[in-house]
Amino acid sequence: MRSGATVSISRLLLGIGLVAALSGAAAPPPAKQNNADIFAAFVQDDGYKAFLLQAYNGTEPAPLKAKCPALKIVGVGPPEVIKPPSFVKTGDAFRIAGGAWVARGLLNRCGTPVIRRLVIEAVPATGGLHAITLIPGQFPGNLPLEKTATHIVLPPAMAAARCADFKKLYVLDTKLTSPANPKGWTETWTMQACGRMVTADVIYAGGAKGMTVTAKNVKVH
Repeated sequence: MRSGATVSISRLLLGIGLVAALSGAAAPPPAKQNNADIFAAFVQDDGYKAFLLQAYNGTEPAPLKAKCPALKIVGVGPPEVIKPPSFVKTGDAFRIAGGAWVARGLLNRCGTPVIRRLVIEAVPATGGLHAITLIPGQFPGNLPLEKTATHIVLPPAMAAARCADFKKLYVLDTKLTSPANPKGWTETWTMQACGRMVTADVIYAGGAKGMTVTAKNVKVH
């Protein structure tokens, strides 16, 4: 599947003065600034926002990019932290030294609002960032559930399209068809497999052992 596409930046520094300015408070001594405060400023920095724009565009599924070459960021939600970020002081700036989070963005796709998500990972060796794309659209679950869902939904989509090449499989959209809650929800997935459009209804059912995922009505259009 053509997901998990990546974009990297080799180095991204956050100036000490900018940390104080974005916090809305007087600048404390650099040694006393904690990782959480620095990260809150980091995700508001213009360099980080430029990286996100590059990453959202660089990981857009090829069939969608062919129809709309450039996404524009409307807004980005609070980071969904996977591993708490950490920073080290380098001269008069802070360099990211570790951490990972999900950046869920609302973007303008040639006049249509869309949701895109990225896993952002720190690259300690370079002080940079690495972005990995997640399935597009309204999928509201966490990373383990996404992995489970793709394993359930994609094989029957491939079979329905008679497509044997996972490099030619793209998830183009996920759309909620009922509100998401701990008891479960429903979605419609739209995919392209070997040039053929495929849709599937995906059902999530919560239980004592976690969320069960089922794919139904897998159809080629």
